[in-house]
Amino acid sequence: MQVKRFNLVRVKENEEYKDSDFVAVEEPLNIRVCFEKCEDFAIIMRTPGDDKELSLGFLYSEGVINSIHDVESIEQVKNNAVEVRLNKPVKVRIRDLIVNSSCGVCGRAFLYTLNILKSDLKVKKELIFSFPEKLREKQSVFNISGGLHATALFDPHGELLLIYEDVGRHNAVDKVVGKLLLEDKVPASNYIMQVSGRLGYEIVSKGIKAGIPIVCGISAPTSLAIEIAEEAGLTLIGFLRGKSFNIYTHDERIY
Repeated sequence: MQVKRFNLVRVKENEEYKDSDFVAVEEPLNIRVCFEKCEDFAIIMRTPGDDKELSLGFLYSEGVINSIHDVESIEQVKNNAVEVRLNKPVKVRIRDLIVNSSCGVCGRAFLYTLNILKSDLKVKKELIFSFPEKLREKQSVFNISGGLHATALFDPHGELLLIYEDVGRHNAVDKVVGKLLLEDKVPASNYIMQVSGRLGYEIVSKGIKAGIPIVCGISAPTSLAIEIAEEAGLTLIGFLRGKSFNIYTHDERIY
């Protein structure tokens, strides 16, 4: 269940009254990695659902796996635990890591190794204009609770292919990447990613690592997000609202 109903008191200027409302669910997910033995790798605060996709996307972004071919099996062993069995040793150090839903792995020194994107994708600006409305229409849990971020994947014709919601904006991206891994579609060099919030370093770096050449957001990018997008050859679009947007890097893909 992705929402729960809670009692509350609504306060307005001249009145207050008892009511209830739906709230987005946030629970921990324990990701366990197995080779010769199983060990806890990370505890992620997330919205329940699509846990296999989230686990694969997270392990991919952390450098534990390079493709779905590194995975022997993935199993939801409990409601809040997933075991990913690998067919190779884990090169990344297993650690007890709690991932906050608001900011990912806050304060860590580790930065992703950037790929240089290779894609001939070009997209009409009219299609870009349509992405936020298409994403919002499919945000089923957000429309109930107002408390979730979303990430969507579009093809060059503007068709919405995937959408995932989560209390963590980075988790929603990991779910999309995890689904692409399950379908063996990484690098995803012919797709566009749309996110519902701001464009920070972690969001953009996950898109780059998955080989996605265009990343759009309805809010602002950070300075580091722009710098790594420029370096990696990614087209970064921010403030995508109504009939306007800003292209911060590699505008040659938009016409």
